Amino acid sequence: MKRILMATLIGGVLPLTSYAQSTVTLYGDIGGGMRWTNGQKGGATVGFNNNIVAGNQFGFFGKEDLGGDLQAIFKLEGAFNSGTGALKNAGTLFSQAAFVGLKGDFGRLTFGRQLNVNEDFSILIDPAGGQGQSLAIEPGVVFDANYFTLDSRFNNTIKYLGQAGGFRFGASYSPGGVAGNTRAGTNYSGAAMYQWGPAFGGASYQKTWNATATQWAQTFQTGGSLQVGPARLYLSYADLEVTAANAAAPNRRDHIPGGGIVWVPAASLQFTAAFYDDIASHLGNAQSASGHKITTYAIAEYLLSKRTELYAEADYNGFSGAYRFDPSNIAALGTAAGTRSTTGVSLGVMTRF
Repeated sequence: MKRILMATLIGGVLPLTSYAQSTVTLYGDIGGGMRWTNGQKGGATVGFNNNIVAGNQFGFFGKEDLGGDLQAIFKLEGAFNSGTGALKNAGTLFSQAAFVGLKGDFGRLTFGRQLNVNEDFSILIDPAGGQGQSLAIEPGVVFDANYFTLDSRFNNTIKYLGQAGGFRFGASYSPGGVAGNTRAGTNYSGAAMYQWGPAFGGASYQKTWNATATQWAQTFQTGGSLQVGPARLYLSYADLEVTAANAAAPNRRDHIPGGGIVWVPAASLQFTAAFYDDIASHLGNAQSASGHKITTYAIAEYLLSKRTELYAEADYNGFSGAYRFDPSNIAALGTAAGTRSTTGVSLGVMTRF
């Protein structure tokens, strides 16, 4: 993605002080088009495609060299709806990132609103790179993000990332800040991964407590990818467990195998496809509430330039058993209770800066 250095421009607008060996980069994505979806409550719909394959966002990334290979860094990133201009998260300007930290030989240490390290790993084993903007193509938001809020970022997070050769590792902690309760609203995660030539693999874990510390959700996932000629192959497995507010109720459990491919047959053409099977039991922490959710999608991208592309996307989500009545999917996908499947097709144009 092409980045444009904007330190001079920003200095002309905001009262900033200039420092030697420091830069501020402005970057972003904006796209839009049309989307058709069936299986919705009330029937099929035709609506605006708010760049489902990558989202619309803008951000600032800054760094200052402090000497001795030490840098101060910061990132501010917000998301918006290109159809209306509204913020993606009402009232939160920098919903995607708002952190500051230090980077050097020791690794990287950051503080603020950001992805945790479990999500960092999940992005690396996701053919779509975690960029999908709907549960229709990113089922991982249920088990990788905050299960209780479905927020894909964690507030007040302290995160460390390190590397030794091809080995990468990290840990993060998001304190809840609730007096007298060190569990309420907290999240902690860890990840370890290794890059060996064309092969990449690893594993991660996270645990999140709800706002009152009466329930927790934990995810373990493993996976990797392999470059084979112009294609990169992906394979993953995730395990989600969620306790019930009522101690007598069973824990929810999901086993989610997945796989995909990114194929680049030419410099201006890319195809992405993936498949996930969410095998769930005790949905809603109810006894005998089991079911499957199949998610599959395909994306074709044609680059008009290094910055601008046309894309076409198709997705299918199929439900069986108790998953046909799962409230989280009904709300996120706009389906009616009892729906067996929903299919979507999107066409759009996107440019990056």
